[in-house]
Parts: sequence; C-alpha cells; structure tokens
Amino acid sequence: MRQVFNERKVDASLFLQMENLMCALLKDPKAQLEYDYQTYYDEQEGKVTISRFWDDRSQEDKILGLKSEVYLKALGYRHHSDMKLIREYAKELLSSPHKHFLTQLFVLLEDLRVEEKIKTLRPGTKPIFAWRRNTYRSYFTAQYEMNRIRDFQADMLFSLCYLTLTSDKYESFGNDYLTSIESLLYEAFHARNTEDTMYTVEKIRYRLEEVLPSDMVNNYFGLAPISDKAEKIEKDACAHELANDDTQLLDDDEKKDKMDETFSTWHRENKNNDNENFLRFELESGTKTNLMGNAARESEDADQALASVQGGSKKSSQANFNPADAKDARSSHASGSGENAYGKYNIGAVHTIKGSRKPTIDEKAAYQTIKSLINKDVKELKKTIEKTIENKTNAYSEKYYGRLHKKFHRIYTEKQPRMFYKKGNESKELDVVFHLLVDCSGSMYNKMEETKKSVVLFHEALKSLKVPHAISGFWEDASSAKAEYKPNVIHEVIAYKNSTSPSSGPEIMQLREEEDNRDGYIIRIISEALAKRPEKHKFLLVFTDGEPSALDYHQDGILDTHEAVKLARKHGLEVIGIFIEEGEAKEETYQLMKNIYNHHFLVANHAEDLRLKIKPLLKKLLLKIIS
Repeated sequence: MRQVFNERKVDASLFLQMENLMCALLKDPKAQLEYDYQTYYDEQEGKVTISRFWDDRSQEDKILGLKSEVYLKALGYRHHSDMKLIREYAKELLSSPHKHFLTQLFVLLEDLRVEEKIKTLRPGTKPIFAWRRNTYRSYFTAQYEMNRIRDFQADMLFSLCYLTLTSDKYESFGNDYLTSIESLLYEAFHARNTEDTMYTVEKIRYRLEEVLPSDMVNNYFGLAPISDKAEKIEKDACAHELANDDTQLLDDDEKKDKMDETFSTWHRENKNNDNENFLRFELESGTKTNLMGNAARESEDADQALASVQGGSKKSSQANFNPADAKDARSSHASGSGENAYGKYNIGAVHTIKGSRKPTIDEKAAYQTIKSLINKDVKELKKTIEKTIENKTNAYSEKYYGRLHKKFHRIYTEKQPRMFYKKGNESKELDVVFHLLVDCSGSMYNKMEETKKSVVLFHEALKSLKVPHAISGFWEDASSAKAEYKPNVIHEVIAYKNSTSPSSGPEIMQLREEEDNRDGYIIRIISEALAKRPEKHKFLLVFTDGEPSALDYHQDGILDTHEAVKLARKHGLEVIGIFIEEGEAKEETYQLMKNIYNHHFLVANHAEDLRLKIKPLLKKLLLKIIS
C-alpha cells in the first residue's frame, strides 16, 4: 500500500469525465486516457494523454483546461489531422539541430488549425478555447521573461511565436529571430490541412537553421513518442500488403519519379542537393528515442495530478502463500487474458481464495482478550438495534380497531382518537449482509493489531444480531508478480456460512501484513460474490491505510479503485472506505478517500481512534436499513 505524503493525487471523478468525453469524440469505447507532461493523440496505441499543466488551478479552470485538450486531440487530431504524415514528419525533424523547437512549433500551428475547425463545427466550444488562449498567453508572457533572463534564445522565440499567433492586434516585440519569420508565421492562418502546416514549418526551418544558435530547453507541447512497436506495426503492414495484393511494384526510377512528383513543393527552398528528397520517409530511418526528450516543462507542482512514485509497501517477511497450506483454498481465476473482465488496469491479475485454518491456542487467547475489551460496546449496540426493531415492529398504525395501545391521553387531546394498533409479524428489518475487506499490504505492519480490534467489534456485533457477514484480508504477491501474471490472495478468515456461529471469531487473528495490494481488482471480485447474495441491503467495507500500490498499478490504482467502487454501487452495494491515518489526518488523506469513495468514507486519526469510530458507524448503518 503506497502511503500518502505530499504528492499529487488524481481526481478520479474528473478523470473519468474526461475519459468518457474522449471515448465519445473518438467514437472508440476502448480508447485509453492517460496523464503526461504534454498532451497528444497516439492513434496507433488508441490513446490520448492530458497534461498536468492545469493541476494548480481551481476546479472550474481545471475542467475547462482538460476539456480543451480532449477536444483538440480526440476530436481535432483524430478527425482533422493526417496522423501518418505527422509521424513521418516527426521522424524527419529528428535530424534537425533545432528538432525540439520545430516539433513544438509544428504542434502549436496544428493545434491552432484544428482549433478553428472545432469551433466551426461546434460553436459551443468557443468559450473554452478563448479561456485556453488567455491562460496560455499569460503563461507564455511569464515564460518569455524567464527565458530572456536565462538567455534561452529558442525558448524565448517560441514564447513570442505563441503570443504573436494568438494576439488580437499587431504587436512588435523587437526580436530579430521573430522578425525574420513573422510573415511565415501568419501563413499558418491559411493552412487547410496538416500538409499546409508542415510547409509553413519547413519554410521557418530554412530561415532559422543557420542563424538560431541552439535548440529549445523546455518542452511545452509534444507529439506521441516514436516507438519501436509503431515502426514494426507499420513495416509488417507494408510487408503484408505487398505479399498479398496483386499490385505492380515500381522500379527505382519510377519510385524516384513518384516521390519527386508528390513532394516537390516540400523542398522548394531546400538547400540540399538535387539528388536528395527533403523529407525522407523510409520506415527504417526512425529512432528509438523519445521525441520530446526527458526535460520537464517549467511549471509549478500541484495537488491533483497523477504522480508516478514508488509505493510504500514492504516486502513481507513471511513465506509466499502456498494453496496447499489451507484446506479451503480455491483455484486461481485469471483476468485480462480474454475480455479483461476486471478492468483495463488489471491485465494479468489472478486471485486465489485462501480459507482460514483452525485457530491456535494463542490465537484463541488473543481473541478473548480483544473480545473482553469490546464486550460492553457490543452489548450497547445490540440493545439499541433490538430496541429500534421492537419499536418498529410494534408501532401502532392509528386504526379504529385492533389491539388497544397504552397512550390513553389521546382520548383527551384528539376528537376522534385512533386508539388501536396492529401488531406486526416477526421482524425482517435486518435483511442485510456485510463483507469486510482488510488491506494486508506491508505498510499495515504497525496498524494490523489495532485494526483487528475494530474488525472483532464488527464481527461480534453482527454475530450477536444474527447478521451474515464475511471478513477477508487481501494482498498481491509482489515477489512473484510479472507483467503477464500478477497473483493476488483473498484470505477469507470468516465466511458467510459460519459467520454467526458462536465459536467463530478467533480466525480473525490470522490476518497479518503481507506485500502489495490491488484494491480495484479485489473490490471487483468481492462485489461479484456479494451482489449474488439474497439479502436486500449489502455493505462492503474496505479497511485501508494508503493508496493502492502494485506492479504496473502505481499510476492507475486510484482510478481503477474508483471505477470498481462506482461499478459496485451500480449493482446496489454500499461501499465505504475506512482509512487508518498515522497521527492527525492530512488534507491529502481526505482528498484521496474522496477521489476513490466520494463522500462515503471514514478517517481515523490513528489506529486506536478507529475502534472508537467504528461503533457509531455500525450503529448508523444498521439503523439506516431498519424501515
């Protein structure tokens, strides 16, 4: 379980809104949305990335900023840009000494072109893009000053390019480099397609290649990385086409003629020799490097972006789980091998149900010690619930016939008193079932003992009221996890079938800290079983102490768990997160739990405080379902 420190957290609800918008615009329900430092559309991966540029802004501004990016990439680039040409041109620019400047300028000009397309087709987006431009103008005004002080000539020029292209009136900045390309920049306003945008960048490239002293340092805008996978797919596609289609193959002279005929205008101002095509489109001339490099854009850190950091889980000192160790162990069930039934972030995840063994003498003794501590709370809770049920069951129905109730004062206070009631049948008010999930990741090592006390309180109270329930610990075996195989264990210490048995309970002491945790996956598994139960009211309580953390899960754990909780609620389950904090609860903790569980969560300042808050929580839940 990754601990919560001063790190940025993803707003899961907002992210899912953007993902739904992206899928609708792309017309592809399987498309993926991710956070990155720049925003881009990768048509080969079926992916759109949104940037962290908006993280430190208000919620309203953040929504507008992210919407503008989704509109630009999912609608603009997907439907109004030539993505094949963009990839090929990106590879061509890698050979330029000003590759970062030219690539980002190309993206900027293409963004402005498709923005106008979108505003024409969808006039309702005009306020969003107007706000986007004003925000970026303020940003690049500040960046210009910063780059001027640092004497970053290319970065300073790029800032001026943005300000020039987005200004409502002519402004003279007195920059020699800008003056030399200013007339060419304005040609971008007449671009009809991606090819026209490329022509403009090529002219600017020719003007600047000999005079601009160095390339850009900062990265403001970017394109999808050029990957080996993309190159291989394209090569295979070409090979497949030639091997199976009955088409005439051109000889070398015909190829040259064809290239010269098609791309002649691309190098009208090219100073290369006549035997070279200005743009070289051979597939084998790609690169294995990331197009945009490793430098991050200069911007402030914020509190809501998805940060990819190392988890806080510890490797368990215990031996790995062996199904042979438990009599009730069930076989593992794969997810992600076919239709990925348990979410796109859980490909390769599998799980094994581990049953409880017979409690030892020490476990029975430890359980009795905890039971004696919470016995008073259990009795009070049971008395309150039974009293409420009795009042509901025997409540008079204000009839003129039936059983006479004892409130005779109504004879004097009412003209036509209804003095009778109908005695109800045996109460079925507690038509409810619970499942308690306990995070058994390594970071629970100093909280597990206190957590068990709260779990015992739940168990004894529910057992005394004859409410069926199950209690399970869960973890992922980090030492055995691989990309294609991620083994998870659900340790079912209390099963539904024996939860109300007088002798049940000491099995809870078998819970202990283990390794990683894949919360969203486990919640999906448990929700499936809980949804099949016959009870009317179903509660799933998740005891946790931090952010989900497992192999290939650090970046997406919050989103996946949020989706799992949302899906469970759609199936009629009430899901409540219970967070165990160390010391005073931090604002980041509340934001994390809100992102995952919305407003249905409880935060305890420390493990001992948890038990004090569990009693009123359980009371509230039980009284809620008595109707």
